[in-house]
Amino acid sequence: MPRSELSVGDAVRRGRPADGVTVWLLGNAGVLVVDSRGRRIAIDPWTSDWLEIRSAANPEPVVRQRPARLASEELADLVDAVLVTHEHPDHLDPGLVHALTAAGVPVFLPRGCVPAAEACGYPSSALRPIDVGEQVDVCGFDLEAVPAAHAFAGDGYGRYTNWLDEAGAHRAVGFIVRCGGRVLFHGGDTVMWRGLQERLRTAEVDTCLLPINGRDWLREERGLVGNLTARESADLAAACGADVLIPVHFDGVVGNTGSPGEVVDYASATYPQLSVLLPGRSGVHLPPLDPR
Repeated sequence: MPRSELSVGDAVRRGRPADGVTVWLLGNAGVLVVDSRGRRIAIDPWTSDWLEIRSAANPEPVVRQRPARLASEELADLVDAVLVTHEHPDHLDPGLVHALTAAGVPVFLPRGCVPAAEACGYPSSALRPIDVGEQVDVCGFDLEAVPAAHAFAGDGYGRYTNWLDEAGAHRAVGFIVRCGGRVLFHGGDTVMWRGLQERLRTAEVDTCLLPINGRDWLREERGLVGNLTARESADLAAACGADVLIPVHFDGVVGNTGSPGEVVDYASATYPQLSVLLPGRSGVHLPPLDPR
């Protein structure tokens, strides 16, 4: 098969970097990260058609802008672990449960998200709850969870807060991932909150993977909790001192997408030091930076 026709799965199998890490986009907020030792983790993979099929559990199916880049079974065969930022089904995919469970792939997720994962069918033995601020080893990747502002906060447009359960555990987080001489931040679904840029700067994040689908009152009227806009994602990446921004959450559900071109145009005009990268089918290689 010519290189240009390689599937994402084939590219991942052949794409182990000699150093640093390689990142692939899986669609919506999903990404796959591979280090130089061939270790692979996926963050927020949405691979099944569960959300697109009407059922008692899903009475309002969505239309996906483009097909999933990997089948559920293929993803389960590829990865050592899956990270989930929160329980919305385009991030915690109910249709992926069987494949991951059958393959014995552990799922790391915020503690407040555990009940939703168990309701999807995950056995408790498959789940690895994480608290905000906790640092854990995920198959050789150093992981830290940080808060995400992904819940409506009172009346009025555009007001958001942390999504917590009754016990105060976070139901939505972002992940700082250290691997291959890089420090990545996957924001999950979030808007800006006070102290986020300082937290990322203190962690010496060099690569941000941030949502760009934004928010507006029409979507909020439909109950859709919004995210950073394209410009806000560039602002945050620059403010925390990152060198690279990889936009995500722009090609998921029709009616809730974003424009990578807007990020590129805005960042090139406003933050020339910030590289905006869009990984193709072969992924994007991030070489290790000088030790920090």
